[in-house]
Amino acid sequence: MPCRGTQRTFAHTLMSTTETVRAGSSTRWTLAGQVLLNVVLVSAVAWIGFTGNHRARFFAPLVPLLFAPFSYARVRLQRSVERHVPRSSAVLIAAVAFLCDATMVAQLLDARQPFAVPLLETLGVEWLGEVWYSAYALLFVCYAMTGLLRAATWPLRRRRALRPAEPEETDAILMGRRELLQRGGLLAAALPFGVSLSGVSVSYDFRVERREIVLPRWPRALDGLVIAHLSDIHVGGEMNRERLRRVAELTNAGHADLVLHTGDFLTHRSGDFDAPLYEALSRIHAPYGQWASLGNHDFDDVSRFMERLRDSGVGVLRDRKVDLSIQDQPVELAGLDFQFHFPGGVSTYGNTIATFGERSAVPRILLNHDPTSFHELPANCADIVLSGHLHGGQIGVQLSQSHAITVVGLAGLPDQGVFSREQMKMYVTRGVGFYGYPMRIGIPPEIALLVLRSPSSV
Repeated sequence: MPCRGTQRTFAHTLMSTTETVRAGSSTRWTLAGQVLLNVVLVSAVAWIGFTGNHRARFFAPLVPLLFAPFSYARVRLQRSVERHVPRSSAVLIAAVAFLCDATMVAQLLDARQPFAVPLLETLGVEWLGEVWYSAYALLFVCYAMTGLLRAATWPLRRRRALRPAEPEETDAILMGRRELLQRGGLLAAALPFGVSLSGVSVSYDFRVERREIVLPRWPRALDGLVIAHLSDIHVGGEMNRERLRRVAELTNAGHADLVLHTGDFLTHRSGDFDAPLYEALSRIHAPYGQWASLGNHDFDDVSRFMERLRDSGVGVLRDRKVDLSIQDQPVELAGLDFQFHFPGGVSTYGNTIATFGERSAVPRILLNHDPTSFHELPANCADIVLSGHLHGGQIGVQLSQSHAITVVGLAGLPDQGVFSREQMKMYVTRGVGFYGYPMRIGIPPEIALLVLRSPSSV
């Protein structure tokens, strides 16, 4: 007959197992909710694809794969929660979290439709989806990094586990350590939510930043020419009429001689969602006008888009050059279409620039959306190249006006600021809006005022 101690231990183990099974219900409901949302997303994207947006047909099968990191982080965090709170609280947390999940999915789908649902854009709800998704994206990264660290240290931990236990390392002490680590991990999981919330105040904190750029061949007669450089407006969603009007007001307040746009005005969306963009552009005025090149998001209905830009007072430079007279001095202004590179593809930027004619002593400004193609351009094909595309890195730490630490920058890409190649310089703006990742974190938007300087004036 087993002793009483053994009976107590067995009873305790049985009770613990029963409680674990019961507590696991909130995790199972969370997992079921993620499966349901995946089905809704795939069905909605497929329906959008078969009702006009053919690109969506391609993305529908990829939705579960793209949504998997979010779902993984959601389920894993819920599992941690239910270990440390009463069952009723864990179920309540799971229910509230599912409402946030559903709101996020609804806002994601709403952002691709011609007409917005007012309820999803009310105060207090409009940023919920962005913050929710961003927090779990960051949480997934933390989980992934922790997993990699554990994998790298597994041999050390295995040797330690095989080592005879010290007398003081009793079961109680070991359990206490594990509980402390688990609670610490739960508290650490709250950090991504705080970081994401900080992005709400940063994402549309438009900053007018004035920079002087000395160009080796820039003529003294044009010394001090001021250019307002805008890029990556990405109208739609939270980039609404009020914010666009604010961009127009700040641009006009800079009293630029010339306003230049380097693409990605739009998002991939149908309908008249872009009407506020043209209203804002028509409010911007400069002595020598507005000019633009096209970015990768501007090709859904390019004929309609170009017509509306022209009606708003913006000249469109699609692989062409125009001759301007600024302060009675000739200036060449050229623009390149974004090139979609495919495996094995060859860049044709050089061929396009060759059609502009042989480079003369006339100063030239080149608009090219993608800064990563700077090295593909012919040497000294312009005095300055203006680019955007990378949103300044979008996530990172802005150390100063011209310096930041971003994931994009650490990858070796030109995320923001001035870059040089022989006598040619490139300026990469942080851009006005954002797309893809749902907000800016640490990297504010920018309306760049570039003052072009001649070496003889410095």
